[in-house]
Amino acid sequence: MRANHWGSEMSLSKSSLVVVGGVTGAGCRWILQSEFVGPSGGSIHWVILLINVTGCFVLGVILGKKVKENLYLLLGAGFCGGLTTFSTFAVDTASLLRDSYLKEAIIYIFLSVIVSMFSFLVGNKAGKEWQ
Repeated sequence: MRANHWGSEMSLSKSSLVVVGGVTGAGCRWILQSEFVGPSGGSIHWVILLINVTGCFVLGVILGKKVKENLYLLLGAGFCGGLTTFSTFAVDTASLLRDSYLKEAIIYIFLSVIVSMFSFLVGNKAGKEWQ
């Protein structure tokens, strides 16, 4: 077992919280992604961007509220970790670049990184104020 940032050992039950949250988050992403995302054809996958931005906001709220460890493991590490997807963002960006959609790729990179970070910061501030 390895110590986490709360200073305690990670137990099987705590790992289970991450697994349950992660499966739920990944399942939600898959449903949204398969329902609303088609072939890009040179366009930005707005649903993936919205999922990532939303996940960053929720994680910001969770960390801003300084929730208890188990709730963080379930919702923060698990659900938000499973919901958001850097790998899909990377594949989408690489596809845009491969297909010579440089402008769209730059916009997608900018929006994904800057808007997601801003969303996290707004969520974090909101979480601190909602205590």
